[in-house]
Amino acid sequence: MWTAVTADDVHKLITSACNKTCQSDPVPRWLVKKCGRQLSPFIARLFNASLTTGCFPAKFKHAIVLPLLKKHGLDKDQLKNYRPVSNLPFLSKLVEKVVQMQLQRFLTAHSMMPLHQSAYRRNHSTETVLLKVFSDLQMAKDRGQVSALCLLDLTAAFDTVDHELLLRRLQRILLEFVAVLWHGLSPICLVGRTVWWSTA
Repeated sequence: MWTAVTADDVHKLITSACNKTCQSDPVPRWLVKKCGRQLSPFIARLFNASLTTGCFPAKFKHAIVLPLLKKHGLDKDQLKNYRPVSNLPFLSKLVEKVVQMQLQRFLTAHSMMPLHQSAYRRNHSTETVLLKVFSDLQMAKDRGQVSALCLLDLTAAFDTVDHELLLRRLQRILLEFVAVLWHGLSPICLVGRTVWWSTA
């Protein structure tokens, strides 16, 4: 399933990345960007080794978590007004972007994406969802039908995902086991993850 990552692929990702640096990065991101052309072949080789072996480097699993206010103006003394933001190493974000792009390509090529899904799709957004829902409601009204709309807002939605069920679903759609293991959905791959809390 995996397509080999080229130095050009990596260089494009490096140049398009923003300049924020994680505290755990050994060098500032701007320096990696400046030397991106020279570093890209070595980073591509690292990424390809990770994808083919199913091994996600331990250093990539370390996150520094910063508490950020959910909205400007909220009471800073109330913990409930903060949300945790994980700051991951730059190379970790790059390799995850590579996997996301390849997984997206695979699902699209095999028509496995729901037709009306707007999240995580190019040229789709909350706006396309609203247009689809509005259009459906208008067409139902034109046919003399009554419509009811039920909306759910899940707090920390990703935390509610059953990882074992997700693993079974991914295996069912014929993703290679190495790909599933790499993506951190197996309990084996969850070992070794660390989180550092920072107030800076």
